[in-house]
Amino acid sequence: MKKLFIIAALAWMVAATSCVWAAEDLSRSNSIRMQNIIYGATIDSKASFYQKRIYLVDSEFKILSDIGNDAVKKISFLKAYRQKLIGNMAAKNVKLNTTHMNSFLGTKIHNISASIEAYSTE
Repeated sequence: MKKLFIIAALAWMVAATSCVWAAEDLSRSNSIRMQNIIYGATIDSKASFYQKRIYLVDSEFKILSDIGNDAVKKISFLKAYRQKLIGNMAAKNVKLNTTHMNSFLGTKIHNISASIEAYSTE
């Protein structure tokens, strides 16, 4: 009877340990998924920010037209390379606050032509 009780206790401990490890893996994958969702939402927010400037493309004033054209380029870059940007943000482990995420995106889209060339070669 003692042997049966000891074997049952050991089996229960192994099963409990496996459940704890599985829960940790699930928590980690949920954390990564949530991080990717936040990064994606930040990119979409930035694209929406520039979307409000598209109407300036048709302006008769050159400077306003340039702002509109710049916004179109930035939006197309953000939409075309969204997944790569999310991957880069995750790889660099960008902090999940607005300042750090916007700073990361700002440096990536600062020079659109250089950024597009860099991303198109990957």
